[in-house]
Amino acid sequence: MPASRTMWPSTLALLALAACGGSGTGPGPVTVTCTTPTPVVLEPGAQLLIDAARTSNCLSLPGGDQAREYLVVAYSGAGTETTTGISTGYALASGATGGGSSLLDGLPTPVAAFGDPAKSPEAFHRNLRLAEARIAADPATRFGEAWGGKPPMASVPIVGQRDSFYVCRTSSCAAFNRVGATVRFVGRQGAIYTDDANPVTAESLTESDITQLGTLFDDYLFPIDTTAFGRESDIDGDQRVAILISAAVNDLTADCTSGRIIGYFYGADLIASLAGSNRREVFYAFAPKAATASCSAVTRSIALRALPPVLIHELQHMISFNQRVLVRGGGQEDLWLNEGLSHFAEELGYRGVPDARCPNSASCFSQFSSGDIDNAYSYLSNPEATALVTPGNNSGPLAFRGAAWLFVRWVADHFSSDTLLGTQVTRGLVQTTRVGATNVSAVAGVDFPTLVGEWQLTNYLENLPGFAQVGRLRYRTWNFRSLYQANFPTLYAKPYPLTPDSTAGSYSRTGTLRGGSGRHVRYRLAAGAAGVTVQLTGSNGNGVPSSTAEPRFAVVRIR
Repeated sequence: MPASRTMWPSTLALLALAACGGSGTGPGPVTVTCTTPTPVVLEPGAQLLIDAARTSNCLSLPGGDQAREYLVVAYSGAGTETTTGISTGYALASGATGGGSSLLDGLPTPVAAFGDPAKSPEAFHRNLRLAEARIAADPATRFGEAWGGKPPMASVPIVGQRDSFYVCRTSSCAAFNRVGATVRFVGRQGAIYTDDANPVTAESLTESDITQLGTLFDDYLFPIDTTAFGRESDIDGDQRVAILISAAVNDLTADCTSGRIIGYFYGADLIASLAGSNRREVFYAFAPKAATASCSAVTRSIALRALPPVLIHELQHMISFNQRVLVRGGGQEDLWLNEGLSHFAEELGYRGVPDARCPNSASCFSQFSSGDIDNAYSYLSNPEATALVTPGNNSGPLAFRGAAWLFVRWVADHFSSDTLLGTQVTRGLVQTTRVGATNVSAVAGVDFPTLVGEWQLTNYLENLPGFAQVGRLRYRTWNFRSLYQANFPTLYAKPYPLTPDSTAGSYSRTGTLRGGSGRHVRYRLAAGAAGVTVQLTGSNGNGVPSSTAEPRFAVVRIR
């Protein structure tokens, strides 16, 4: 799990409980010629989704005696995860009868580059998930041959007992170091080991710290995740999940400019015959350590704040690998959805752990969910720039994690009998061999392009003043608009991150539609104004965007 988290201060107001995507918008009048535009006749609050490739790539938004406002999202409904990702160039243009002028208050502010993606923590975690996918796809794994038989049954570890573990040597995890470790805590569900080579300083974790972390895992993190997703495996029979705190994890990040690796799970540990397998359920976590030339110090307080979210996040990955690969002989979940579920697990930590058990942070919200809120802000600042369905070989900014968490949160809000915790949805998504968009559609009972279109509308309509918060065009469990507003400008540059382009009629933009994401445009028509014609074409202004990208319109009349 990467380490770019904001630990929000105690003064944070928690209410209700940022890369450009294409060329700029042209301000002049635009002529749009459509032979047969599809009329969009909607009452306020009503929506319409249109397949631009198969139905119509040209819409007519009517004016009227009273002022009207529409939100139009041009988006990609493609849900297939591919190595390089599914995307297509597009041109979006509109023209009002009698001319019109663009109001360019929505152009995005470029987001700072993420550093070298190949060397980032994102690359490390993506490599692990891709390696697990290859393991799961191996017929020997599917039929149990790679397990190398059941490992010898282990007894319950005892405090003070010494053992050894293979730990990834580099961020590629192509080789391993073997480290000695000592048992420091044994609980009902977890056993904590510390690397014998960890530096011993005034910042080292104390026995009290270890006990605090272990009992938190036993009492809350483990039951929260196993209720939400299902059970982990127990291939060594010790009925415990090992947690190894090792400075070898710190050493995986040679340069912390792009973040650092805090901890991880690797499914190869559950396949006994694989090189470097520890033949047991184990998490790896960083340890307090002095600063290096390229990385700041990990203090005791930093470690205690960071480790609980890491454990609940990585436990979802462990459960998913067991439920999909070991129990059902299926393949690994698509990367974007796997990460979305693990970030949802972090949110469940905030909702399930009492503040008294988060003494190292201002609150459990700060400890478990602040990173998700930050990532969501980054995504919503410019949804066009980041795919929801990320390319399999590309490590990008944390915005993609924000997108995945928001989407899982929205699906749980609307397709689970328990909309707060979403257990019906989360178990349905994990205890299956389905993957990705197909998995989500099966659980929701709605096709993926429709889900994406409604979700993208929601991302702007979320608690929008004057827009009724009913149906699926809302988040039921968060008031993001109030939350960001309350922390503007202290933590956030805008009171709400998603600011659509806005126009009274004339508009022109070229860019890229990426799987599950798109471009938001507000049409604000004055009383008595003529209608507006909106056209979505290929980037050269001809034809339609590639049908592989499932180009779509999502339209809602705001007022």
